[in-house]
Amino acid sequence: MRVNTRITGADGSIQYLNRQGQQLGAEFQNEIIKRARALAVQIQNGISTSAAGGAVPFTNKAVLFTYKKTASGVKTTILVKDQQAQYLYDVLVKPDSISKFIPTSNARLTKQGNISGFATNLKKGRYKIIEQGGKKRLIDTNQKKKGKRIIGVREKKKRKMIYDFYQHAQDGAILIFRDIKGTFKIKRG
Repeated sequence: MRVNTRITGADGSIQYLNRQGQQLGAEFQNEIIKRARALAVQIQNGISTSAAGGAVPFTNKAVLFTYKKTASGVKTTILVKDQQAQYLYDVLVKPDSISKFIPTSNARLTKQGNISGFATNLKKGRYKIIEQGGKKRLIDTNQKKKGKRIIGVREKKKRKMIYDFYQHAQDGAILIFRDIKGTFKIKRG
C-alpha cells in the first residue's frame, strides 16, 4: 500500500526551510571540526619538526584534539596531553631552568641527544647515581676504566623554547577561520 502526501502552502515551505537550516548548520559544524583537526595536526607536526635531532614518540603524540557539538554551535579544543605538558611546558610555553643529567663524552646517546637506555638501566642497576663533592654523577657500573664510568653529571640547564604553542595555535586558528563568517571565541589556557 502506498500513501502519497504532498505538503503545500506555508507549512511545506517552513518545513523545507527548517530542514535546510539544520542541514546547513550541521555542514558548518563539520567544516569547523575538519579545519580545527587539520590545525591540530599542523601544530603536532610543528612541534615534532622543531625538536633538534627529531622528536621522540612521546613528543610525537603530545597534541590532542577534541570537539563537542551543542545546540548553540560546536566547541573544538586543541591541547597538549597532561603527561606531555608537564615535560614539554618549558619548551612550548615558558623556558625555565631544570636540573637534569648532562651526558658526558662517555655516554651513548640517542639521535635526540638523550642518554641511551637511561630509565631501564637505572632500574636494572647498571647505572647508579653517586654524590661526590656536592655533585651528583651518573656512572655505568659495567665500565671498568675509572675515567669512562661517568656518563652524566646533574646540572641546572636552561631549556630554550623550540615552539610557541599558544602563538602558533592562535595564528593558525585566525588563518583557518578567516574566510568563514560567524562568531568565534579563541581562548588561551
